[in-house]
Amino acid sequence: MTSASVQYFNGELTGNTGVVARLIQQHTGADLFSIRTENKYPPTYDETLEVGEREHDEDARPEMISKITDLDSYDTVFIGFPNWYYDMPMVMYSFFDEYDFSGKKIIPFNTSGGSRFSSTINTIRQLEPNAVVTEGLSINYSRLDEAPLRVEEFLKTFGY
Repeated sequence: MTSASVQYFNGELTGNTGVVARLIQQHTGADLFSIRTENKYPPTYDETLEVGEREHDEDARPEMISKITDLDSYDTVFIGFPNWYYDMPMVMYSFFDEYDFSGKKIIPFNTSGGSRFSSTINTIRQLEPNAVVTEGLSINYSRLDEAPLRVEEFLKTFGY
């Protein structure tokens, strides 16, 4: 996490996407898993953007230090990420390279400054062709105050 979106939510330090993840957890009882990179992102917004842009331009695959040990026990997986440079952060490509979501339902969600999902849902479908990838929920970081209601409404469409 970086200062680009760090904030406290229910007494826990998280980012904008983490806030949405925790709201989803509150409604579904889901387990939380945080994708963490070996090399931490810088502490300032501008520096983080520079690193994100460089990773994107280089088609990098940042090393993950967090690992899922029991993916087989899940049928539905909510996957959240911020939208950086009209794409997922490059660590998400590392994530999809490492794990096989065949036979699972992937429900994407993201936070962005205005570009919403761009083409990332289609990208996830290409990376995980044997999974069912649904339409997702995108929340603008400047409208995070609307997230509780938006998450609740979105989850109702899936029976939660």
